[in-house]
Amino acid sequence: MPESYPKFEDLPTNKSGPHGNAWGLWGTNDQIGTLNHLTDDVVSRAAKEEIKTGKRVSLNWSLKGPSYPRFPRKILDVKLINKAPLKHAHDDEWSFNSQCSSQWDGFRHYAYQKEGLYYLGHTAADFAGSSESNSIHHLSVKGIASRAVFIDWYAWAQRRGLTVDAMSNHPVQWTELIQVLEDQGMSLNEIRPGDILVIRFGYLTQYEGMEEAKRHRLNEQYKTQKPQNIGIQPSRQFLKFLWNTKIAAVAGDSRSFEVWPCQELDWHLHEWLLAGWGMPIGELFDLEALSKMCSSLGRYTFFLSSSPMNAPGAVASPPNALAFF
Repeated sequence: MPESYPKFEDLPTNKSGPHGNAWGLWGTNDQIGTLNHLTDDVVSRAAKEEIKTGKRVSLNWSLKGPSYPRFPRKILDVKLINKAPLKHAHDDEWSFNSQCSSQWDGFRHYAYQKEGLYYLGHTAADFAGSSESNSIHHLSVKGIASRAVFIDWYAWAQRRGLTVDAMSNHPVQWTELIQVLEDQGMSLNEIRPGDILVIRFGYLTQYEGMEEAKRHRLNEQYKTQKPQNIGIQPSRQFLKFLWNTKIAAVAGDSRSFEVWPCQELDWHLHEWLLAGWGMPIGELFDLEALSKMCSSLGRYTFFLSSSPMNAPGAVASPPNALAFF
């Protein structure tokens, strides 16, 4: 860990690089970014405090989930290989886009758009010539495991009678998330270094329950237009909270975690988090069973265990995520 940790106001650490970057904070060849906050002590404490009942919930949406309306990325195709008559057995071969369903965005995914620079200043040319720099497989070495704080914004919005189209660019304000936390019996001061923030926006429940007419309309629209989605409104306040609190990663159930398309380009989360800090962004996590579990137990923290794929050179990965209570 660095000897001194800069405040948000002191960023960027690399003064010749783009706004907000933390390049070099964990070394010039760092590969895990804010996952450096997941020390052995942090993970050990989280496991001891959060795993009490043995109950567990998967956070993984089906790899064939986004089939209708169809997202632009390729969903799972399974080729079954029957090995008869040599033997009564099967193999299979999978083909899919690593971001078609539940995923962790890695640090090859998104650059500072104006500069074309990825985490630690890497370029697209660097990736073309090597499977090492910014590859998702580095996140598989120790995995992603810590206490997660669940903010069930959608349940809060429903209780207040708010009508929200999760397939629109509806911005969820940081102040609303604070209200949800308080309603769940928790304050910002209780969130601690190494925590993972998980937010339910209602995207997947609306996707699964969509009426046929809307399903057909969006399926046709997505053939030529990138889908819109609900998400957090990027802001200085939200970014300052993430940085100063030392959040390890963020995840949600919408397509991009932040509202899309992003209108607040000064605070564009994909730039700040992925390219600037090396903070994994989880998207399309299935949080429906988690919402029911947290509500029934009356607790909104849990132990999150996630094992990204050991795929050298890859951009993203299914999370293989479980919530333990």
